[in-house]
Amino acid sequence: MTKTKWTLIIIGSIDLLLIIMHLFSYYFLFLKPTGYIIPIAANIIVLAIIAFRHPRINNLLVVAGVLLGTAIMLIFAFFIWIGENSYKKIDSPHNQQALVVEYRKFTLGETTYYYDFYKTKYGLIGKELSDQSIQIMIQGRENPEGSNPEEILGMDNSEWVTKRIMRFISFEGTKEIHLDSDSNADSTQSTPPNYQFIDKKEIEQFIEKAEQKTNGDEISINGNTFVTHYDDLSGQYWIEVQNPGDQASIPRQQCSRIVRNEEKQYYMLEECTHKWEYKLYPITSE
Repeated sequence: MTKTKWTLIIIGSIDLLLIIMHLFSYYFLFLKPTGYIIPIAANIIVLAIIAFRHPRINNLLVVAGVLLGTAIMLIFAFFIWIGENSYKKIDSPHNQQALVVEYRKFTLGETTYYYDFYKTKYGLIGKELSDQSIQIMIQGRENPEGSNPEEILGMDNSEWVTKRIMRFISFEGTKEIHLDSDSNADSTQSTPPNYQFIDKKEIEQFIEKAEQKTNGDEISINGNTFVTHYDDLSGQYWIEVQNPGDQASIPRQQCSRIVRNEEKQYYMLEECTHKWEYKLYPITSE
């Protein structure tokens, strides 16, 4: 078998491997920042060299093919460039398991932050957790000054809850990524998609008592418990957010009040330690 045939077999095998990996959401992580530009360029160079050396192939056709392939590669590179994707690897203290976060942001009036996740064992090949992507949209007036995508998701304060679960305290509250399965789409939500039913009169009564700065009133909403506190000496009033077992959507902290927000159609928990507000319960729910 000639060197040319061996070269074609090798380059074809690499292309086939990349296609199969892509179909099953596996990727060489070192190729992610440039997409498939490196494999495309390698194909163009190798095929061009073989074609130029082949006596039966017109060199003009080879040049045209190289120009076309280069144009496609440049267009692809342009979309990668404007995407401005960044990557951060978060190692696990338990074993060699790690999570790679791919993130970017888009601003048009409001700023939208996009996060995709890849689980990896040795940092070479990553499996995309395709159903656990996170999107956080922040209105311009609410966007913290000088913030970046890492701070919005809370990457620096991330925590491995177990060997297979990563927890982030994001701008929208607690979000968890499950490495065992990519079918846990609900786990990335800051509040459950189906709210646990609660009589809205109870929320209204709690708000009324809170406005009167009573002490020790309590209400539970979607796993979180909210307790009012008032200190007579200092005149300070606050609502303590309790999160039994760290299983609820809002992390433990202190907030100032619960209000009925007609514009957002939600009862909102406002002026909290970790962020300004959280959605508690839809006003229009039945």
